[in-house]
Amino acid sequence: MNVFERSWVTTKTSFAVINQDKELLLFPVVATILSTIFSLAMLFPTIIAKVLEGGAGFEFGPLQIVATFVTYLGLAFITTFSNVCVVYTTRVRLSGGDATFFESIGFALKRSHRILAWSLLSATVGLLLRFISDAAENSGDVGRIILNILESILAAAWSIMTVFAVPAMVFYDLGPIDAIKKSVDTLKRAWGESLVGNWGMGFISFLMLLPGIGSMVFGIIMLLGEQAPSLGIALLLVGVALLVLASLIIGVAKMVYSTALFMYAESGQAPMGFSQELLAGAYQRR
Repeated sequence: MNVFERSWVTTKTSFAVINQDKELLLFPVVATILSTIFSLAMLFPTIIAKVLEGGAGFEFGPLQIVATFVTYLGLAFITTFSNVCVVYTTRVRLSGGDATFFESIGFALKRSHRILAWSLLSATVGLLLRFISDAAENSGDVGRIILNILESILAAAWSIMTVFAVPAMVFYDLGPIDAIKKSVDTLKRAWGESLVGNWGMGFISFLMLLPGIGSMVFGIIMLLGEQAPSLGIALLLVGVALLVLASLIIGVAKMVYSTALFMYAESGQAPMGFSQELLAGAYQRR
């Protein structure tokens, strides 16, 4: 079994775990609702801050910086809290147990100080990337290209380095820096499989997104052609719902996959539901 075949099988196995613990999907659903409410709540003061700074375009003033950081912090906390719940529920399931929705919420609450610390770091990184992006917009052609490349490299590096950070936080109650160190250490042993697996899930995600994209395209065509506008709006709404649903499912599947790989890295034994052969090729043990 090559790495691409293994990635496909691992993805299907991750979906099987979700099928056993459907409450796994509740965490991102609740997180999405809370993130939307929080973003809308922050939108008004952000606009006010921009007006008070007299800024236009992409320049940040002090109030805008604070408002943006608070927004990033809040969204990071909500997302990380949800991911901690998903990883904990997955760990219990793959260990032979069955964590309830509120049991996982309780576990995350006990780790809220870790989640907040991680969110502060994540928000800082996000704000730094935003600064680079804004600087690129205000630079010349050469400067824009260089800064855009720098932003892409830093964003990719952060994403790769933190692949196993949340599992590390859940399993070992680590702070953000130690969680990143543990994530990098695990990643070194699963370099090829981690990246190929996520690529494979990305491809599957694209396939899952196609119905939603198709529905939205047909809806837009109907609206632009002024034919059956009511049906066009309905298709747009259905398309958005399908896109959100597909994104939530694939996001949870990736966390399940990362948790399974992390458990195998720590014990050398495949967790329940994942075959030893399937995960054995993921690591080069030292």
